[in-house]
Order: sequence, then C-alpha cells, then structure tokens
Amino acid sequence: MRMKKNGVLLLIAASVFTTSFMPVAIAQVNNQLNAKLSMEQIMANTDWMGIAPERPYFSQDGKSVYFSRKAIGSEIRDLYKVNATGGAAQKLSAAEVVVAESEQKFTSPDRTQTVWLRNGNLFLLKDGKRQQITRTGEMNNLLGFVGNDQVAMRNDGKVILFNLRNGEQSMLVNIKNDDDPVTKKETPDYLTAQQTRLFDIIKKRDADKKEAEARQRELASQPASAPMPIYLGKGREFRSFSVSPDGKFVLVSTAAPRKDGRNDKMPHYVSSDGYVKIEDVRSKVGTGADNDEQIFVVDVSANKANKLNLDQLSGINEDPLLALKTDAAKRLGKAAPKAGTPRAVYINFRGIRWSASGQQLAFSLFSADNKDRWILKMDLTAADKTKWELAHRLTDQAWVNDGSFNEFAWTPDGKALWYLSEESGYSQLYVQRDGKNVALTNGRFEVNSVQPTHDGKWFYYRANKKHPGIHEVYRVSADGKRDEALTDMNGGMDFELAPTEDKLLLTHSTTTRQPDLFVQAAAPGAKAIRLTDSTSKAFAQIDWIKPEIIAVPSKHGAAPIYSRVYRDNKTQTGERKPAVMFVHGAGYLQAAHHGWSTYFREMMFHNLLVQQGYVVIDMDYRASAGYGRDWRNAIYQRMGTPELEDYEDGLDWLVDNANVDRNRVGIYGGSYGGFMTFMALFKTDKFAAGAALRPVADWAHYNHGYTSNILNTPDVDPDAYARSSPIEFAAGLKRPLLICTGILDDNVFFQDSVRMVQKLIELKNPNFDLAVYPIEPHGFREADSWLDEYRRIYKLMEREVKGRK
Repeated sequence: MRMKKNGVLLLIAASVFTTSFMPVAIAQVNNQLNAKLSMEQIMANTDWMGIAPERPYFSQDGKSVYFSRKAIGSEIRDLYKVNATGGAAQKLSAAEVVVAESEQKFTSPDRTQTVWLRNGNLFLLKDGKRQQITRTGEMNNLLGFVGNDQVAMRNDGKVILFNLRNGEQSMLVNIKNDDDPVTKKETPDYLTAQQTRLFDIIKKRDADKKEAEARQRELASQPASAPMPIYLGKGREFRSFSVSPDGKFVLVSTAAPRKDGRNDKMPHYVSSDGYVKIEDVRSKVGTGADNDEQIFVVDVSANKANKLNLDQLSGINEDPLLALKTDAAKRLGKAAPKAGTPRAVYINFRGIRWSASGQQLAFSLFSADNKDRWILKMDLTAADKTKWELAHRLTDQAWVNDGSFNEFAWTPDGKALWYLSEESGYSQLYVQRDGKNVALTNGRFEVNSVQPTHDGKWFYYRANKKHPGIHEVYRVSADGKRDEALTDMNGGMDFELAPTEDKLLLTHSTTTRQPDLFVQAAAPGAKAIRLTDSTSKAFAQIDWIKPEIIAVPSKHGAAPIYSRVYRDNKTQTGERKPAVMFVHGAGYLQAAHHGWSTYFREMMFHNLLVQQGYVVIDMDYRASAGYGRDWRNAIYQRMGTPELEDYEDGLDWLVDNANVDRNRVGIYGGSYGGFMTFMALFKTDKFAAGAALRPVADWAHYNHGYTSNILNTPDVDPDAYARSSPIEFAAGLKRPLLICTGILDDNVFFQDSVRMVQKLIELKNPNFDLAVYPIEPHGFREADSWLDEYRRIYKLMEREVKGRK
C-alpha cells in the first residue's frame, strides 16, 4: 500500500508471498534448479535449505553427541542423539528428552559422578548408570559439586547442599542483603532515652530480647542447626554468586539496584484484540547509573562475610575520562569532577574461577568506563581472607573487549593461572606461574575457546592462524614447546573437547554449506567423521558462487581489508558492470571468512545480483572481528569514519580490478550496516543509491552496553556522538535512499527511522522512501517481510544503480 503524507512516500509492506516447508515446495524448488534464482525462492521459509544442528554437546562418556534441530515448519527445537562413531541421528521422544543429559553438566572432583538438571529435576550419572534424584520440577540454580558427594543449589542468598548418597539437604550459608538486626544501631532520640530511663519494663524487655538473641545464636552454632544469616547491608542485590569446590567459601558481589534511565515505549499496532499495545523497552546510553559492585568472600566455617577493599587496585583511581568530564562540567556550569575518585567496577560474566581444591580463587573485574580489566587472585589458606593479589591488568585507551577473549582459570594443580589477553594486539594464551607470565601462543591471530585437559598437559584452542577467515583447532603443551594443528578443514569451525579427552566434536561449515557436525580423534592428522549432513538436496544442487576472499589494499594507512567478492566470468568481460557493496551488521562481526555466514539470505541475494550482471563486495571494515585489537578499536570516538574510508578503498578496488563502473555502485546493509549506508550517502556522493535496513540514525538513542564502549556517553563525550551520528549529516543526502525498518524493533528502535524521516522532511529532501514492517523485530521472522524488503532493495538497485546513465 502506498500513502503520501507531507511530501514523503510511505511504503507499507503488504503480505504478498507466503511459503511453508512441505515436500511439494521442495519439489517445486528442484524443478527450478536449472532456472535463474528467484527472489521468492531465496527469501522463502529457510526450511527448504535444510536445517542445521544447533548447540551440540558430548554425552559424559563421549560415546554420543546430542544436538538440537528446528522442527520443520515450526520454531520448536527437537533434541537429537547420534553415535559419536557415525550413523543416523535419532530424534528423542518426549519421554527420552526429559531424562536426557543436559548441555550444562557438573562432574565431581574425583570424576566418578556427573549431575545435571532437566526440567527442574536433578539427575545423576554414576558407574555408567543414570539415576533420577528428584521429581519435583522445582530445582534450579545448580552451582556444582561440593566435595564428591554433595551438590550445591542456590535459592536467592541461600545455598542448599543436597547429599547424593542419602538425599539429605542442609543449608551451607544464608546470605541476606539486609542490615543485621542485632548490630543495627537505632538513631538515638530524646523520647527513646526517656522511655528507657522512666520505665523498668522497657529495660527488662530490652534485656530479655538480647538474651533471646544470644540464645538463638548459641543454638544456631550447633552442628544440627541451620547457620545464622549473614547480613551484607540493605539496599543492594546479588550480582555474582559462586561456591568453592570444598564448600568452605562463597564469593558474592552485590550492587545497588540498577538505575536505568527512562525506559522507551514501543507500540504494537497489529495486536490480537485490535487495540494498540504499548511495551516498555530499554533505556538509552548514558541515562542510567554505573554498576559499582561490592565483593565479599564468605568464610563458611566462621559464618562471616569479608568485604574486599579495592582502593589499592592498580589504576582504580585514575580516571581516563577525567579531561572529557571536566570539559563537560564547564560546558554545563557544574563543579569539576575530583581527581583520584575510585572508578566503578563489576565482575565480568566469565569472572570467577576456583582451583580444584578450593584453596585458590581468581576473579576478573571490569571498570564501568570500559577501559580496564583486572584479574585478581587470592590464597584462601592465608589468615587474612580479604587479601588479594593483582594477577594481570589489561588496559586500553579505547576499550577492552568485554565480550570475547576474557577466558581464564587455574591449572589442575592450582599453582598456575592461565588467561587470554589482547596486550600484544591479538588475543593470545598466557600462563602465570611463580609470578612470571609466559606466552604459550604468539602471532597475528586470535585465540579463543580454550579447553585444558584435566592432567594439565595440554591446552586445546581455536584460532585463525592460517588466514584471518579460516578457523581451526590447535593444542599447545603446558610448557609451550609443542603447538600442533589438529584440524585442516579450511572453513568455519567451533569445537568441544570430549569429557573423555580422546576426541573432538567439530562444528564445521563452508561459504556455501551450512554447519554440520563431525567427530575427530584429539590428535594431529586424525580423520574427521561426519555425523550430520544437513544441507538439502535442493540447496546443494544449486551452483552457488563461492565468494573469493580478497585482501583489498588500504589507502588510509590500515591493514588490508578482507572482503568477500561475488562475480563470474560474465561480469569480468565487456562493458563495465554495476556493483553493490554490502555492509554487515553488529560492527564487531566477521563477514569475510570461509565459513557459513549468518547473512545466508544475503549470500543468496548476492548470487542473484551476479546473475543479473552485478559485482558484489562484502567488506570486513575496521571495527570487524577477527583482526585484532587495533582493527576493532580504530572506530573509538569516530564511528562511521574509518569504515567509510575502507568502503571508498573497496570502491576503488572494484573499479581497478573487477570491471566495475565507478558511477554505478550501490550500497546497503542492516543495523550497523544501515548506519553505514546513511554515512555513505550523507558524507559522500560516490554511491548511486543505498538501502538502510533497521538503521541506527543517532547513537545517543542506542543502548548503553554497546555504545558507551566506543563513544563513551553523550554527556561526557558529545563531540564523539556528533561526529558519529548520521542524523547530524542528513543534509548531505543527494542520492536515492530506501529506509526499511520494523516497528517492533527493540534493538534499534523504529523511532530512529522516524526521527531521520522528520529531519529529511525539514530539509525538504525528496530523495528517500520509507518501508515499515508492522510486526517485525530487529531480525525479521516472516518470509513475507524478507521478500518484500529485498524486492524493494533489488528494484532500487535496478532503477538507480544499474539503470543510472
């Protein structure tokens, strides 16, 4: 449906195509194999492509592999099981699912017992036999083993021990975020003092109360009693909670309830009852208070919480944003911030690791301003249970990567700490022993997914050593003298080391085949055995273009810009061809790799474009994952500038090397890619047209966790937001622009596009269209919407790029 209001063409997506996965649909696709790709085919329900396995994991004995798989024609996930030596995978029945091993399992220190939760029930695997321990459906928050025969469960601040031998339950600790009623001191006033002075009954009742409390403490101290509560103070809530393997200590962090800024609102116009439903969604960057956690080590035997003092933590009192904050205070007429004020910190989600004995503790802290990561360690055999030692500090003037490369743990003997660090510019594996840090890996590649063996002899890991876009599995010896490649499959790769440590579960993919499962012996040169073959015959028989991975030279002082290039012999001969440049989303995401892309619809669309005579390039611009720290944080305080330079270099490469007409190049992308499409059309006139999908228009309206890493906050660093937000450059639009956005987008709000439209209206700029999708979130769900959106993109490119004279 087309509507016109205030001179703006508003395109409202209509339901024009519906598909479902059925045998007849597959037959129809097969009949079309020799024909050209159609938009209806590539944007249809993805079941026709085949359904890849998800979330695979080994059984505890290493003999089987479990995985989930989407049901045909549904979003429900079924659980499957396949023999690790190969054979047909079996879908588990409901009766089998409710007792199946879980992905998250805990193994006893002596490795003889394994427990897991499934549907709120506790299961035990011992001597190869599975036993259901509870049938209440109410157990949750399993923390792990305490000793070899007990498991710990958490219920708010209570830790309950469940004895696997006799079923006995006992309370380990009872931690409360409240004031201790015994030690709590009332504010003295005249009337209270007068009552006590004048009336003997008041004195007697006070004395009786104190005597009863003392008696209660005496009773609670007996072995048969539950422990008395430990009070940490009122007005806070639990953030991190972990019990030592020996049950002698608990690490707890608390923080004041998160004070988010004012929540935004999201309307649902297409509702079940015909009325507009209003949903509260997230707040915006810089509008809430920082997390500032307090950390306690609870000594269980003493029933005492020891608060850690972090005032002497290296760099804690050095505010890297002090100059910016001082300038902001002057601008607003406020008092300048004080130097030397401790920064707020929090425990990272990966952040607590105990040694096997429970005597050594390590935990990681992040500064709320994103500039520092610390790993602290404690020897809990020492008399002082508040004494910590700084094991490692990673600091970055831009920001520390808080989502990846923060793995760490104790070695099995508890005498050394291993960790990942980007201090060299690339994530590498280090071991700290006897106060010395030793790099076990070194190079211009990234290490992650570290999985050490239980004997401490090997570290298995994933890395892109051969090529930034090829991930394989490796292992390095604990002394660093042997570093061996275990796989050589040249594609996308994730892995899990079996609990038996004799084999690897591999999730492997290529650019034109989605992920499948393989099992391989955990040794160099071993052959991988395929467990699944998920790609449908219909999809496999299509002669998909395998994109070239090209290192595009940078003219702006950057490293080569790795890119996926789609072309064929026809596009490389004759007159110069039109081109489309795709911009991947997320910013920190890798697109130019040799594995299956999360942008598989775009991959098929790019094949269609090549059939229609286009050349397509998909670039890993600065900020993308896979290329080290400096590539990621090159966009600090200037989002949209380095990336645009990279796309301009890509355009030059297309003209010089791919037979492309410089004047007929379009650009499109979603989310971060939509943001970059705005910047490309607003800041240059090098692109013939662009399509911005679910685009960020103003970073001050995005979320805190992502944006504050890169641009700080608007009140502290307004210049960074001004130079990075497309809406500030909207007056530069000269070429046709299509904006596509979902109204139910709770990531990049629909409001972003609405504000951009209003700005363009006020600029009296006629060069844009808007298509809205009333029931779609950030990632579209309905095939109808995908089809409509990409038909509009295709028509834009045909009309304004290929058809441009």
